[in-house]
Amino acid sequence: MELTVHGPLRGVTGSKIVSIATDDHEESVQSVLERFVEQYPRANQQLFNDDGTLRASVRVLVDGERADPETECRPTAAITLIPAAQGG
Repeated sequence: MELTVHGPLRGVTGSKIVSIATDDHEESVQSVLERFVEQYPRANQQLFNDDGTLRASVRVLVDGERADPETECRPTAAITLIPAAQGG
């Protein structure tokens, strides 16, 4: 599955587009993000709160549509991660 990352996540991944391994079945956005964090541990603090919930400021798109952690996505889905921009 391909993920397009924006903002400070690019500093974590070193690339705008990254691939993560997925199973051949639909899975939730939450599980995709957990796999992403396994591959890029420094992304955890930018995506998740201390209790493991997705930060309210993070935007996730699945095939161009806004998604929440429970949204199911197919293995061929295009995921976009947009963390909150900081500064002014």
